[in-house]
Amino acid sequence: MKAGILESDKVLTVSPYYAQELISGEDKGVELDNIIRKTGITGIVNGMDVQEWNPATDQHINVQYDASTVMDAKPILKESLQAEMGLHCDRNVPVVGFIGRLEEQKGSDVLAEAIPRFIGENCQIVILGTGKMAMEEQIENLETQYPDKARGIANFNVPLAHKIIAGSDFILIPSRFEPCGLIQLHAMRYGTVPIVASTGGLVDTVKEGFTGFQMGAF
Repeated sequence: MKAGILESDKVLTVSPYYAQELISGEDKGVELDNIIRKTGITGIVNGMDVQEWNPATDQHINVQYDASTVMDAKPILKESLQAEMGLHCDRNVPVVGFIGRLEEQKGSDVLAEAIPRFIGENCQIVILGTGKMAMEEQIENLETQYPDKARGIANFNVPLAHKIIAGSDFILIPSRFEPCGLIQLHAMRYGTVPIVASTGGLVDTVKEGFTGFQMGAF
């Protein structure tokens, strides 16, 4: 990696804020920060597939919508998600979604610790992901612990991911580090509010109080 960086004409990464983090010290730069400081680095925010992630044409959801119809479509999609997950169907209950790898980088362990603290509120949570076996078991046990409020699916399921993005009110992204991230882009495209850790591309893409909410740094 060091040789590749030194021999490159230009060093790029997937967001401006992550580029700053990489040269901030060996913690984020993984001992290449001194090399990257010498060469320089440019961050360009990742793009998403706007054909696949388009609520106006999405074949995985049962109501297609755009900015003019989002307020009518979202409650229907929420109830559809609640029904599929076996949760009580109530469009007035906030649904919180999480989609991602179940590992420390994505903060899924932080999420698991946080759930008991907010599950007493009037809300439901749906988690979809695969990863470390212990974390998969942890999210699959949510239904036993909180049968009326939580569901954890340890699986790779593209149609369900689309339904969670469309049917949730909020998407949680508690990543410890995140070079760019695509889930928050998908969420904003679907009118779902991202709540994100203030790191990497999450800082560049989610504008506090406008397109979502920043949790702050760990």
